[in-house]
Amino acid sequence: PCQLTGEDDFAEKIQVDPMKKLAFFTTQFEGGSPAQHLIDRCLMGWPSEGRFIESPFEEIAAYGAPMNQTLKHRQDHPNLTIADTFEEAIAEADAWILAAGANDDWTCSSQQLKAAIKQSSESTRGFVVGLPENLASDGLEQMILEQKTRIQASTPLGLTWRLPEVDTPSGAELEETVILIRGAFPSAEKEAVDALLTLTSHRKGGESGISNIERYRGNDVWKAAREGHFSWNLFSAAASRTNSKQGDATIDGRTQDIVGLGMVPKLAKDTRAWIFKHNDGLKSTVITVDGILNDDNFALRTKAGDTLSAQFYLPPKPNDHRFSRMMDRISSFVIDGENAFSEKRTLLWGKVIQALQEMELKNLATMQPAFANMAYDASKSCWKP
Repeated sequence: PCQLTGEDDFAEKIQVDPMKKLAFFTTQFEGGSPAQHLIDRCLMGWPSEGRFIESPFEEIAAYGAPMNQTLKHRQDHPNLTIADTFEEAIAEADAWILAAGANDDWTCSSQQLKAAIKQSSESTRGFVVGLPENLASDGLEQMILEQKTRIQASTPLGLTWRLPEVDTPSGAELEETVILIRGAFPSAEKEAVDALLTLTSHRKGGESGISNIERYRGNDVWKAAREGHFSWNLFSAAASRTNSKQGDATIDGRTQDIVGLGMVPKLAKDTRAWIFKHNDGLKSTVITVDGILNDDNFALRTKAGDTLSAQFYLPPKPNDHRFSRMMDRISSFVIDGENAFSEKRTLLWGKVIQALQEMELKNLATMQPAFANMAYDASKSCWKP
Protein backbone atom coordinates (compact mmCIF):
# COMPACT_ATOMS: atom_id res chain seq x y z
CA PRO A 1 0.00 0.00 0.00
CA CYS A 2 2.99 2.37 0.24
CA GLN A 3 5.13 3.65 -2.62
CA LEU A 4 8.21 5.85 -2.59
CA THR A 5 7.55 9.19 -4.26
CA GLY A 6 11.09 10.50 -4.10
CA GLU A 7 13.65 11.55 -1.56
CA ASP A 8 15.26 14.72 -0.35
CA ASP A 9 18.48 15.42 1.50
CA PHE A 10 17.12 14.08 4.76
CA ALA A 11 14.50 11.35 4.39
CA GLU A 12 12.49 9.39 1.91
CA LYS A 13 8.90 10.43 1.47
CA ILE A 14 6.24 7.77 1.29
CA GLN A 15 2.79 8.11 -0.18
CA VAL A 16 0.18 5.78 1.25
CA ASP A 17 -2.66 4.66 -0.99
CA PRO A 18 -5.15 7.53 -0.72
CA MET A 19 -8.43 7.39 1.14
CA LYS A 20 -11.11 9.67 -0.23
CA LYS A 21 -12.71 10.98 2.97
CA LEU A 22 -12.00 10.89 6.69
CA ALA A 23 -14.52 12.19 9.23
CA PHE A 24 -12.98 13.66 12.38
CA PHE A 25 -15.05 14.13 15.55
CA THR A 26 -14.21 15.90 18.79
CA THR A 27 -15.96 18.22 21.25
CA GLN A 28 -13.01 20.57 21.82
CA PHE A 29 -9.91 21.61 19.93
CA GLU A 30 -7.34 22.80 22.45
CA GLY A 31 -3.77 23.47 21.36
CA GLY A 32 -1.62 20.47 22.26
CA SER A 33 -4.62 18.17 22.64
CA PRO A 34 -4.95 14.73 21.01
CA ALA A 35 -7.43 16.22 18.53
CA GLN A 36 -4.99 18.94 17.43
CA HIS A 37 -2.02 16.60 17.08
CA LEU A 38 -3.98 14.03 15.11
CA ILE A 39 -5.76 16.39 12.73
CA ASP A 40 -2.41 18.08 11.94
CA ARG A 41 -0.92 14.72 11.00
CA CYS A 42 -4.00 13.79 8.99
CA LEU A 43 -3.62 17.04 7.04
CA MET A 44 0.15 17.33 6.68
CA GLY A 45 1.59 13.86 7.25
CA TRP A 46 3.94 12.52 9.91
CA PRO A 47 7.45 11.04 10.35
CA SER A 48 7.70 7.27 10.61
CA GLU A 49 10.80 5.08 10.91
CA GLY A 50 13.14 7.51 9.18
CA ARG A 51 10.68 8.49 6.45
CA PHE A 52 7.91 11.02 6.11
CA ILE A 53 4.41 9.69 5.43
CA GLU A 54 2.36 12.04 3.27
CA SER A 55 -1.26 12.39 4.28
CA PRO A 56 -3.36 9.63 2.70
CA PHE A 57 -6.64 11.53 3.16
CA GLU A 58 -7.98 13.55 0.23
CA GLU A 59 -10.66 15.20 2.38
CA ILE A 60 -11.03 15.59 6.13
CA ALA A 61 -14.41 16.69 7.46
CA ALA A 62 -14.20 17.88 11.07
CA TYR A 63 -17.22 18.30 13.33
CA GLY A 64 -18.06 18.97 16.97
CA ALA A 65 -15.54 21.52 18.24
CA PRO A 66 -16.47 25.19 18.66
CA MET A 67 -14.37 27.48 16.51
CA ASN A 68 -11.31 28.86 18.33
CA GLN A 69 -7.94 30.25 17.31
CA THR A 70 -6.33 26.81 17.17
CA LEU A 71 -8.96 25.52 14.75
CA LYS A 72 -9.19 28.81 12.86
CA HIS A 73 -5.49 28.59 11.97
CA ARG A 74 -6.22 25.34 10.13
CA GLN A 75 -9.57 26.00 8.49
CA ASP A 76 -8.04 27.31 5.25
CA HIS A 77 -6.17 24.08 4.54
CA PRO A 78 -7.47 22.85 1.15
CA ASN A 79 -8.12 19.32 2.47
CA LEU A 80 -10.05 20.39 5.57
CA THR A 81 -13.79 21.04 5.74
CA ILE A 82 -15.45 22.29 8.92
CA ALA A 83 -18.80 20.52 8.70
CA ASP A 84 -21.98 22.19 9.95
CA THR A 85 -23.63 18.91 10.97
CA PHE A 86 -22.60 15.44 12.03
CA GLU A 87 -24.41 14.02 9.00
CA GLU A 88 -22.41 16.22 6.64
CA ALA A 89 -19.13 15.11 8.20
CA ILE A 90 -19.79 11.39 8.04
CA ALA A 91 -21.56 11.28 4.67
CA GLU A 92 -19.60 9.00 2.31
CA ALA A 93 -16.68 8.83 4.77
CA ASP A 94 -14.40 5.84 4.33
CA ALA A 95 -13.25 6.07 7.96
CA TRP A 96 -13.58 8.23 11.04
CA ILE A 97 -11.55 9.26 14.07
CA LEU A 98 -13.09 10.25 17.41
CA ALA A 99 -10.53 12.07 19.55
CA ALA A 100 -10.32 13.67 22.97
CA GLY A 101 -10.05 17.42 22.51
CA ALA A 102 -8.76 18.63 25.88
CA ASN A 103 -5.24 18.54 27.30
CA ASP A 104 -4.50 15.87 29.92
CA ASP A 105 -7.97 14.37 29.54
CA TRP A 106 -8.71 11.25 27.54
CA THR A 107 -12.50 11.62 27.60
CA CYS A 108 -14.36 11.31 24.30
CA SER A 109 -18.02 11.86 23.52
CA SER A 110 -20.17 8.74 23.81
CA GLN A 111 -22.92 10.56 21.88
CA GLN A 112 -20.57 11.12 18.95
CA LEU A 113 -19.49 7.47 19.10
CA LYS A 114 -23.09 6.26 19.04
CA ALA A 115 -23.90 8.51 16.10
CA ALA A 116 -20.79 7.36 14.22
CA ILE A 117 -21.69 3.70 14.71
CA LYS A 118 -25.30 4.25 13.62
CA GLN A 119 -24.38 6.20 10.49
CA SER A 120 -21.39 4.15 9.33
CA SER A 121 -21.55 1.61 6.55
CA GLU A 122 -20.29 -1.94 6.96
CA SER A 123 -17.03 -1.06 5.21
CA THR A 124 -16.31 2.00 7.38
CA ARG A 125 -13.62 1.76 10.05
CA GLY A 126 -13.39 3.95 13.15
CA PHE A 127 -10.61 4.71 15.63
CA VAL A 128 -11.27 6.19 19.07
CA VAL A 129 -8.37 8.08 20.67
CA GLY A 130 -9.34 8.11 24.31
CA LEU A 131 -12.29 6.59 26.12
CA PRO A 132 -16.00 7.52 25.83
CA GLU A 133 -17.36 8.76 29.14
CA ASN A 134 -20.35 6.39 29.36
CA LEU A 135 -19.16 3.29 27.54
CA ALA A 136 -21.35 0.86 29.47
CA SER A 137 -24.53 2.93 29.42
CA ASP A 138 -27.24 3.91 26.96
CA GLY A 139 -26.88 0.67 25.01
CA LEU A 140 -23.44 1.68 23.73
CA GLU A 141 -21.79 -1.55 24.88
CA GLN A 142 -24.24 -3.67 22.92
CA MET A 143 -23.84 -1.42 19.89
CA ILE A 144 -20.08 -1.94 19.91
CA LEU A 145 -20.41 -5.72 20.18
CA GLU A 146 -23.07 -5.96 17.48
CA GLN A 147 -21.96 -3.21 15.12
CA LYS A 148 -20.84 -3.94 11.59
CA THR A 149 -18.35 -1.08 11.64
CA ARG A 150 -14.95 -2.16 12.92
CA ILE A 151 -13.70 -0.01 15.81
CA GLN A 152 -10.34 0.30 17.59
CA ALA A 153 -9.52 2.41 20.66
CA SER A 154 -6.33 3.37 22.50
CA THR A 155 -4.20 6.16 23.93
CA PRO A 156 -0.63 6.87 22.78
CA LEU A 157 0.89 5.34 25.94
CA GLY A 158 0.15 1.78 24.92
CA LEU A 159 1.57 2.33 21.43
CA THR A 160 4.54 4.63 21.99
CA TRP A 161 8.19 3.62 21.72
CA ARG A 162 9.76 1.85 24.70
CA LEU A 163 13.23 2.27 26.16
CA PRO A 164 14.44 -0.42 25.61
CA GLU A 165 12.03 -1.78 22.98
CA VAL A 166 10.87 -4.91 24.79
CA ASP A 167 7.47 -6.55 24.83
CA THR A 168 5.72 -9.44 26.52
CA PRO A 169 6.52 -12.57 24.49
CA SER A 170 3.37 -13.86 22.78
CA GLY A 171 1.96 -16.78 24.73
CA ALA A 172 4.10 -16.12 27.81
CA GLU A 173 2.74 -17.08 31.22
CA LEU A 174 2.79 -13.91 33.31
CA GLU A 175 3.04 -13.76 37.08
CA GLU A 176 2.98 -10.04 37.89
CA THR A 177 3.04 -6.64 36.21
CA VAL A 178 3.71 -3.18 37.67
CA ILE A 179 3.04 0.08 35.83
CA LEU A 180 4.31 3.44 37.12
CA ILE A 181 2.30 6.40 35.85
CA ARG A 182 1.94 10.11 36.65
CA GLY A 183 -1.00 12.46 36.62
CA ALA A 184 -4.42 13.22 38.03
CA PHE A 185 -7.28 10.77 38.50
CA PRO A 186 -8.79 9.37 36.31
CA SER A 187 -6.78 10.52 33.27
CA ALA A 188 -3.59 8.79 34.42
CA GLU A 189 -5.51 5.59 35.12
CA LYS A 190 -7.07 5.64 31.65
CA GLU A 191 -3.62 5.65 30.08
CA ALA A 192 -2.20 3.11 32.52
CA VAL A 193 -4.99 0.54 32.08
CA ASP A 194 -4.76 0.95 28.30
CA ALA A 195 -1.01 0.29 28.48
CA LEU A 196 -1.56 -2.61 30.87
CA LEU A 197 -3.94 -4.36 28.46
CA THR A 198 -1.49 -3.73 25.62
CA LEU A 199 1.23 -5.47 27.63
CA THR A 200 -0.77 -8.42 28.92
CA SER A 201 -3.55 -9.31 26.46
CA HIS A 202 -1.32 -11.55 24.32
CA ARG A 203 -0.14 -13.68 27.25
CA LYS A 204 -0.96 -17.38 27.30
CA GLY A 205 -4.72 -17.77 27.07
CA GLY A 206 -5.30 -14.06 26.40
CA GLU A 207 -7.11 -11.81 28.87
CA SER A 208 -8.92 -14.01 31.39
CA GLY A 209 -10.93 -11.28 33.12
CA ILE A 210 -10.40 -9.29 36.34
CA SER A 211 -11.92 -10.82 39.47
CA ASN A 212 -10.84 -8.32 42.14
CA ILE A 213 -9.59 -4.73 42.45
CA GLU A 214 -7.86 -3.24 45.50
CA ARG A 215 -7.46 0.50 46.09
CA TYR A 216 -4.73 2.18 48.18
CA ARG A 217 -3.92 5.82 48.93
CA GLY A 218 -0.98 7.71 50.41
CA ASN A 219 1.12 5.86 52.99
CA ASP A 220 -1.12 2.80 52.65
CA VAL A 221 0.50 2.20 49.25
CA TRP A 222 3.93 1.72 50.84
CA LYS A 223 2.47 -0.34 53.66
CA ALA A 224 0.92 -2.60 51.00
CA ALA A 225 4.36 -2.94 49.40
CA ARG A 226 5.96 -3.93 52.72
CA GLU A 227 3.22 -6.50 53.28
CA GLY A 228 3.78 -8.03 49.85
CA HIS A 229 0.56 -6.93 48.17
CA PHE A 230 2.64 -6.00 45.13
CA SER A 231 6.26 -6.68 44.20
CA TRP A 232 8.76 -4.10 45.49
CA ASN A 233 11.36 -5.73 43.23
CA LEU A 234 9.21 -5.06 40.15
CA PHE A 235 8.64 -1.49 41.32
CA SER A 236 12.42 -1.12 41.56
CA ALA A 237 12.92 -2.71 38.12
CA ALA A 238 10.42 -0.31 36.55
CA ALA A 239 11.90 2.70 38.36
CA SER A 240 15.39 1.73 37.15
CA ARG A 241 14.32 2.67 33.61
CA THR A 242 13.70 6.32 34.50
CA ASN A 243 15.85 9.15 33.19
CA SER A 244 14.10 11.74 35.34
CA LYS A 245 14.50 10.55 38.91
CA GLN A 246 13.41 13.16 41.43
CA GLY A 247 15.04 14.11 44.74
CA ASP A 248 18.76 14.89 45.00
CA ALA A 249 19.30 13.83 41.38
CA THR A 250 17.55 17.02 40.26
CA ILE A 251 20.17 19.09 42.12
CA ASP A 252 23.49 17.50 41.20
CA GLY A 253 22.68 14.51 38.98
CA ARG A 254 23.76 11.87 41.49
CA THR A 255 22.73 8.28 40.70
CA GLN A 256 20.88 7.52 43.91
CA ASP A 257 19.10 4.25 44.53
CA ILE A 258 15.95 5.98 45.72
CA VAL A 259 14.22 2.63 46.25
CA GLY A 260 17.03 0.97 48.20
CA LEU A 261 17.65 4.09 50.30
CA GLY A 262 13.98 4.23 51.32
CA MET A 263 13.43 7.63 49.71
CA VAL A 264 10.37 6.72 47.65
CA PRO A 265 7.68 7.29 50.33
CA LYS A 266 9.28 10.63 51.25
CA LEU A 267 9.33 11.85 47.65
CA ALA A 268 5.82 10.62 46.82
CA LYS A 269 2.95 13.08 46.32
CA ASP A 270 -0.69 11.99 46.56
CA THR A 271 0.14 8.39 45.64
CA ARG A 272 -2.58 6.09 44.32
CA ALA A 273 -2.31 2.35 43.73
CA TRP A 274 -4.68 -0.15 42.14
CA ILE A 275 -4.09 -3.90 42.30
CA PHE A 276 -5.92 -6.05 39.77
CA LYS A 277 -6.24 -9.81 40.21
CA HIS A 278 -6.90 -11.64 36.96
CA ASN A 279 -8.72 -14.97 36.75
CA ASP A 280 -5.60 -16.80 35.52
CA GLY A 281 -3.56 -15.72 38.55
CA LEU A 282 -1.83 -12.68 37.05
CA LYS A 283 -1.48 -9.74 39.44
CA SER A 284 -1.26 -6.25 37.90
CA THR A 285 -0.54 -3.06 39.84
CA VAL A 286 -0.85 0.54 38.68
CA ILE A 287 0.93 3.09 40.90
CA THR A 288 1.13 6.86 40.50
CA VAL A 289 4.68 8.14 41.01
CA ASP A 290 4.25 11.92 41.06
CA GLY A 291 7.15 13.41 43.01
CA ILE A 292 9.20 10.21 42.57
CA LEU A 293 9.77 10.03 38.82
CA ASN A 294 9.00 12.33 35.94
CA ASP A 295 8.34 9.61 33.35
CA ASP A 296 6.22 6.46 32.99
CA ASN A 297 7.64 2.94 33.26
CA PHE A 298 6.72 -0.72 33.63
CA ALA A 299 8.13 -4.06 34.71
CA LEU A 300 6.73 -7.56 34.44
CA ARG A 301 7.76 -11.03 35.56
CA THR A 302 6.94 -14.28 33.78
CA LYS A 303 6.23 -17.54 35.58
CA ALA A 304 9.57 -18.74 34.20
CA GLY A 305 11.22 -16.07 36.35
CA ASP A 306 12.22 -13.64 33.60
CA THR A 307 11.85 -9.91 34.31
CA LEU A 308 11.29 -7.34 31.56
CA SER A 309 11.20 -3.59 32.16
CA ALA A 310 11.17 -0.42 30.08
CA GLN A 311 10.22 3.24 29.97
CA PHE A 312 7.21 4.36 27.96
CA TYR A 313 8.91 6.98 25.83
CA LEU A 314 7.11 10.33 25.82
CA PRO A 315 8.71 12.63 23.20
CA PRO A 316 9.10 16.31 24.10
CA LYS A 317 6.44 18.88 23.36
CA PRO A 318 5.27 20.75 21.37
CA ASN A 319 5.69 18.17 18.57
CA ASP A 320 4.81 15.26 20.89
CA HIS A 321 5.67 12.57 18.35
CA ARG A 322 3.93 9.79 20.26
CA PHE A 323 1.00 10.91 18.09
CA SER A 324 3.08 10.15 15.00
CA ARG A 325 3.47 6.63 16.32
CA MET A 326 -0.27 6.53 16.93
CA MET A 327 -0.94 7.64 13.34
CA ASP A 328 1.04 4.61 12.16
CA ARG A 329 -1.44 2.42 14.03
CA ILE A 330 -4.49 4.38 12.91
CA SER A 331 -3.52 4.35 9.23
CA SER A 332 -2.63 0.65 9.29
CA PHE A 333 -6.13 -0.02 10.59
CA VAL A 334 -8.37 2.39 8.68
CA ILE A 335 -6.51 1.97 5.36
CA ASP A 336 -4.95 -1.51 5.45
CA GLY A 337 -7.47 -3.17 7.78
CA GLU A 338 -4.84 -4.43 10.22
CA ASN A 339 -6.84 -5.42 13.28
CA ALA A 340 -4.90 -4.79 16.50
CA PHE A 341 -7.53 -4.60 19.24
CA SER A 342 -10.55 -6.68 20.16
CA GLU A 343 -13.77 -4.75 20.78
CA LYS A 344 -13.97 -6.61 24.09
CA ARG A 345 -10.63 -5.07 25.04
CA THR A 346 -12.12 -1.61 24.58
CA LEU A 347 -15.14 -2.56 26.68
CA LEU A 348 -12.99 -4.05 29.45
CA TRP A 349 -10.85 -0.91 29.48
CA GLY A 350 -13.97 1.22 29.90
CA LYS A 351 -15.48 -1.03 32.58
CA VAL A 352 -12.28 -1.02 34.62
CA ILE A 353 -12.13 2.79 34.58
CA GLN A 354 -15.79 3.03 35.60
CA ALA A 355 -15.08 0.63 38.47
CA LEU A 356 -12.15 2.77 39.63
CA GLN A 357 -14.31 5.88 39.50
CA GLU A 358 -16.99 4.15 41.59
CA MET A 359 -14.40 3.00 44.13
CA GLU A 360 -12.98 6.51 44.35
CA LEU A 361 -16.42 8.09 44.73
CA LYS A 362 -17.54 5.62 47.42
CA ASN A 363 -14.11 5.33 49.08
CA LEU A 364 -14.10 1.55 48.57
CA ALA A 365 -11.01 -0.48 49.44
CA THR A 366 -11.92 -3.51 47.33
CA MET A 367 -14.35 -4.49 44.61
CA GLN A 368 -15.32 -7.76 42.95
CA PRO A 369 -16.49 -6.32 39.63
CA ALA A 370 -19.54 -7.52 37.76
CA PHE A 371 -17.44 -7.88 34.61
CA ALA A 372 -15.11 -10.45 36.21
CA ASN A 373 -15.64 -12.96 33.42
CA MET A 374 -15.09 -10.56 30.51
CA ALA A 375 -12.32 -12.37 28.65
CA TYR A 376 -10.89 -12.17 25.16
CA ASP A 377 -8.00 -13.64 23.22
CA ALA A 378 -5.24 -11.74 21.45
CA SER A 379 -2.95 -13.96 19.42
CA LYS A 380 -0.34 -11.26 18.92
CA SER A 381 0.78 -8.00 20.48
CA CYS A 382 -0.88 -4.79 19.29
CA TRP A 383 2.42 -2.99 19.99
CA LYS A 384 5.40 -3.33 17.71
CA PRO A 385 8.83 -1.67 17.73
